[in-house]
Amino acid sequence: MNELFLSSLITWLEEYSIWGIFITDTNFKVIFWNKWLEVNTGIKKENIIGQNIFEVVPQIKRFENYFQQVLQGSSVILSQRFDKYLIPIEIKDEEYKYMQQTVQMFPLLEGNVEKGIIAIIEDVTDRVKREENYKKQIRSLKVLNDIQKSIFTLDREELFDKLFEGAIKISNAPFVYLFLIKDGNFLLKRSTKSVLDYSKDLESPSCILKKVLSERRTIYIPYTGETDIKCVNPVSNSVLAVPILGKEKVLGILVLESLERNSFKQDDILNLETLTMQAAIIFENIELLEALRESEARYRVLAEQSLTGVSLLQDNKFIYTNSRFVEILGYPPRLETLNDFTKYVYEEDKNRFLERYNQILENTFEYIIDEIRIRKINNEIAYLEISMVNVLYKGKKSILLSILDITYRKKLEEELKLLSITDALTGLYNRRGFMTLAEHTFSIANRLNKKIIVMFIDLDHMKEINDKYGHQVGDQALIDLANILRETLRQNDLIARFGGDEFVIMGIIGEENHKEIVLKRLLEKIEEFNSKQDRPYKISISIGIVTYDPKNPVSLEDLLQKADEIMYEQKRIKKEKLKG
Repeated sequence: MNELFLSSLITWLEEYSIWGIFITDTNFKVIFWNKWLEVNTGIKKENIIGQNIFEVVPQIKRFENYFQQVLQGSSVILSQRFDKYLIPIEIKDEEYKYMQQTVQMFPLLEGNVEKGIIAIIEDVTDRVKREENYKKQIRSLKVLNDIQKSIFTLDREELFDKLFEGAIKISNAPFVYLFLIKDGNFLLKRSTKSVLDYSKDLESPSCILKKVLSERRTIYIPYTGETDIKCVNPVSNSVLAVPILGKEKVLGILVLESLERNSFKQDDILNLETLTMQAAIIFENIELLEALRESEARYRVLAEQSLTGVSLLQDNKFIYTNSRFVEILGYPPRLETLNDFTKYVYEEDKNRFLERYNQILENTFEYIIDEIRIRKINNEIAYLEISMVNVLYKGKKSILLSILDITYRKKLEEELKLLSITDALTGLYNRRGFMTLAEHTFSIANRLNKKIIVMFIDLDHMKEINDKYGHQVGDQALIDLANILRETLRQNDLIARFGGDEFVIMGIIGEENHKEIVLKRLLEKIEEFNSKQDRPYKISISIGIVTYDPKNPVSLEDLLQKADEIMYEQKRIKKEKLKG
């Protein structure tokens, strides 16, 4: 029986394993080379068995010291973050030329005698790409949020710095150029490299700068070698040019070039367009404030064109409002006095706004920037960034009040916050999100003297699903269980994926038998899912349930540990029944 099992195991490792596996003796001569490695490396078994691994695959030589460590009895894990790959395996992918690998190596033992080395290679390319995309999304949101916050505080040079640095962070492009357009001329304001002399090509209709200026749109060329595009570095293989669009004209152009083909993804382009749009608003706001200092007539023209709401008050009465100001408020029927404005300010923010207004009136501060909420004419809540400054108008003290609708920025901030506490795969809370919100649930339960149930859930057979069907199917199983939990539990119950195949649920209960009701409903939902869904697997779970009573307080950590122990005991009993 043991020989049959061993033979079947060797056949599976050799023919069907989803990992690359090779075994060497103590002299590093290969004694096992499975089919996965044959297919992916192109090296046939008969050409490597009995050969020194470092001679047949010389790229592995750089890891020889780790092979020596394994022969000394140590196990070694080489993650993708340590080194991208052990064996260079070319793949068809836009981002990676070689398969990204995690490698495990451990001694081959016969009793206590070391007979060689076992190496297991896992393809982690898809996982690495998901992680990189997640990090890039957060980085882009931070860049957009940062420049949006600076709308009232930047001068021209600071704006150029923010725009230039933001474009580099979003795109990771090696060549980035920021041109300002003035009187039809392209003025280079920032660049990562010295720009070439394009003067002879500027009049050509194929010049990318001219095309963007005339067409007033973003132009992306995935591979410049297939076009006659000009005003591009000859070593670059892809180029992206994004206009900085003002209300009436193109203010500038952001040019990004890469040595790689197809370098810029759709999300990058969208984020760069949002960045330039925000920069255009700030640029026009700077021009507006500069114009205000020069002349009232010019100020009025630019104020009417501004995307910022601008108003002027004397003796608490509006003597000027531009069209954008009333548009942001939702076109109120009357806007003559300060009271006409404050009645739209959210009740909880009204006192703070009036206090800030009086501080400017009394010269406590030279200028004030703050955030308030308003309830527009259509009853919609909007977030505003307000700027107030003392000015003289016709020799009389006045207050320049500017408002900017930052509702979009607030949504970005909420999205950033959500990304930090949410599990990217299932959309449930992650461990950090659960621990943050669970403390709040604890305090409510203690205050109301209510009991809490905590359920620790483990998705059974997760390893078998991954091994048999692959990690993509395994991910779908986790998503399916997450959806079942959402459908089963109340909206105010906390549901989180703690990592791997473990989920945690916390909820306040009113009746003693509530946990039995919840458990019964959950098992029914799982049974219903298994009977209706056409999946290659069946959802099965192990559960540990504990109840928290404020009369007998324990810590959240102790409660989770107890639920975890009960869950693992149930899992152990299941395994013993299967063996029996």
